[in-house]
Amino acid sequence: MPSRSSESQKDQNMRHLTKLVAVLAAALSTTMLAACVPAAGFFGDGGRTVHVYSVAAPSQNKRLEDAFNASHPDITLEITRGASDLVPKVDAEIATGADGADIFIMSGDSWFLRNKDNLVPVTAEAAKTYPDWGVDDRAPIVSYSPFSMILWNTDAFPDGFETWGDLLAPEVKNRLGVRDTMSAVLASYLQYLQDKNGPNYLPELAEQNPKFYPSLIPMAQAVASGEIGVAYTASPAVVHDLESRGAPIDSVLIKDGWASPFIAGILEKSPRQDDAQVVMDYLLSPAGQEVFNGSGDAGSPIEGLNGTIDTSQMRVLSEKDTPRKVIAEWAVRLREIFNRG
Repeated sequence: MPSRSSESQKDQNMRHLTKLVAVLAAALSTTMLAACVPAAGFFGDGGRTVHVYSVAAPSQNKRLEDAFNASHPDITLEITRGASDLVPKVDAEIATGADGADIFIMSGDSWFLRNKDNLVPVTAEAAKTYPDWGVDDRAPIVSYSPFSMILWNTDAFPDGFETWGDLLAPEVKNRLGVRDTMSAVLASYLQYLQDKNGPNYLPELAEQNPKFYPSLIPMAQAVASGEIGVAYTASPAVVHDLESRGAPIDSVLIKDGWASPFIAGILEKSPRQDDAQVVMDYLLSPAGQEVFNGSGDAGSPIEGLNGTIDTSQMRVLSEKDTPRKVIAEWAVRLREIFNRG
């Protein structure tokens, strides 16, 4: 029979073994957890992922994202696409200092002129010779997007359209799409249509009993689905995206038309400004501009790039021509002309 002393020794050995197993298990768990957490300096506040909020067309964003990430393996570019909903989101991040967007791409210069103090100077090499700016040194124009397009469903209108006057044809009644969310873009576009076609054009367009949409993309999708037959505005990038999916659509671009500048700025609240400068340097380079605006999607401030649209004859939206007073006046006129209550 074993002695009590030998049993006591076995108990002590077992306790030591149990503690050793616990220590090793804890060490292993810590090692595995560390392996699952991204290394510091790549994500989060110290990171090498640059976040861009952009109102540009999905095809433009995707090309830019893919091309930049292929050419800059040390930095990841992630683009969040949105529309006017991005403005309050960015405003809230600025007000609270919350992390989020490092670069904001928005149509028109109004937001950037109001937020000059919330932007940092663009010090990237390509900025030194870049030709067009919404806000000097802080917010370059990165794209000219023509909106003066007539887009139609080819099943509904196989013969198509050529001029603004074609939209007044009797067969267009109840099948036309227009916009009704007032902004500098819409106010300037309506002014263009009136100047181009005369003071009676918009009231005559209203007699077609159009259907209203908040922005270009849902209206273009409505044309593609047959919900409406024709839209009085569209952008090439949106049209090309629908065509690539086999949508039964066609379009005409009015060459002496209207274009919206898309402007980019690095936010002062960004914790990744150095990497954001690298992204901006690529976007402002000829290669980046060709990627972003090529494939016939938009015009570039850098002339002569392959695949970009010549917008030199188009009227371009500017804050100077469309101050808040003019936007407010057009909001009233829109309701009156189209009987929007």
